[in-house]
Amino acid sequence: MMYNNISQYDYDRIEFREGTNHDSFKIKTGAYSGTIVTFGEIALHEQMDGSDPKLKFQYQIEESALDADELKDDVDFNNYIGDMLTSIISKALDENNFAIGGNPDGTESTNNNSKESN
Repeated sequence: MMYNNISQYDYDRIEFREGTNHDSFKIKTGAYSGTIVTFGEIALHEQMDGSDPKLKFQYQIEESALDADELKDDVDFNNYIGDMLTSIISKALDENNFAIGGNPDGTESTNNNSKESN
């Protein structure tokens, strides 16, 4: 399945932060190619007006040829990684390869960059 033209072929799951249960992903295509992002806490928030739920997530930019501070404030980048995360979650659900709930090893999330996908 593709979200805004993002599919599993646009990123690779990598182990960037050894010893944590947070997944890191390296973007392989497009304007953000080479950027590595580690996701922390992820939540779906139901909208009171009945519209589609909003995906909220925390992330850390681990590496990028682009300015990380500018990326954090870039609406297009945040929407891109939100769509990428949606693709990742969809694939995990399709393959029944996921975990729900708190961190089983007690680790904390990587940071507090909480963003909402539009």
